[in-house]
Amino acid sequence: MTASDCISGLTADSSLEEGVEAFLEHLEKERNYALYTLDGYRRDLQQFARFLYPRVRDMRLPLRTIQRDVIQSFLEEQEARGRRPRTLARKLAAIRSLFRYFCRERVLAVNPAASFESPKDFSPPPTVLGIGAVEEAIKGPSLEGFRGIRDRMILEIFYGAGLLLGELVGLNLSALNKVEGTVQVGGRARIVPLGRKAVETLEVYLQKRADLLVDLDITQVDVGALFLNTRGKRLHRRTVQRLVKIHLGAISQDVSLSPQLLRRSCATHMLEAGADAGAVRALLGRATETVSQIQTTADPEHLRRIYEKAHPRSS
Repeated sequence: MTASDCISGLTADSSLEEGVEAFLEHLEKERNYALYTLDGYRRDLQQFARFLYPRVRDMRLPLRTIQRDVIQSFLEEQEARGRRPRTLARKLAAIRSLFRYFCRERVLAVNPAASFESPKDFSPPPTVLGIGAVEEAIKGPSLEGFRGIRDRMILEIFYGAGLLLGELVGLNLSALNKVEGTVQVGGRARIVPLGRKAVETLEVYLQKRADLLVDLDITQVDVGALFLNTRGKRLHRRTVQRLVKIHLGAISQDVSLSPQLLRRSCATHMLEAGADAGAVRALLGRATETVSQIQTTADPEHLRRIYEKAHPRSS
């Protein structure tokens, strides 16, 4: 086999670093993975590489030299450090996916991580909210003042679009398409429908937001950020976490009242309404605890049709 046999240009003598970069580029450009998912893969694979460096003779870490025994040693070392089964399973999944990619690209003939079984996590299944509870939570914030309509809009987007916390706080006005009723998420074009109810709330919020900025020094505010505090600054992650917990706490006693709870509920409700797991995964930008690792082409029109059919707040 020669380098020309491999679309990525990798060979069995390529370094692990080169292999990881090619793999991440594949996930970003061809599989449309969300930026936060890519960051997670990168962290886990870099940790694996750091573990290997002092334990091998060739510091370039050629891909052909990485065998099952070193992967086993890495997992055992992580377990000895007290990593939870779920964390170990995630790291193993990243390594297995990496070498599956090498095999598919004909860089390697055998996946050295294929025979490992994922550690079992005996924690209870993740909680989701019922549709009625979500609607009650979204209607909780008052529409009279700026904070109330902003908080309702945040709840609408977390549940309506299934965004991650970092994705929401990073949203800019330029990401919105009010005509199409969509929002662009992340550095690459993942176009997510908002649903009619979210768009209606958005119109009110944008007016309140404009009214707020009139009385502030335009040079002292984050004018491009979608979600602001009363001083015109982009909301911090902790602020969003706190306000979501407050509003969800009014309707639920669950211990994990977080944006992720709304994201899981979004996925679950769409699956229960008949949406296929691949479409939900494409909508959310990655698999969640609820959605299996099925890949699909993230065609915006296809996603819109699935969304309008399956999401409780689409109409």
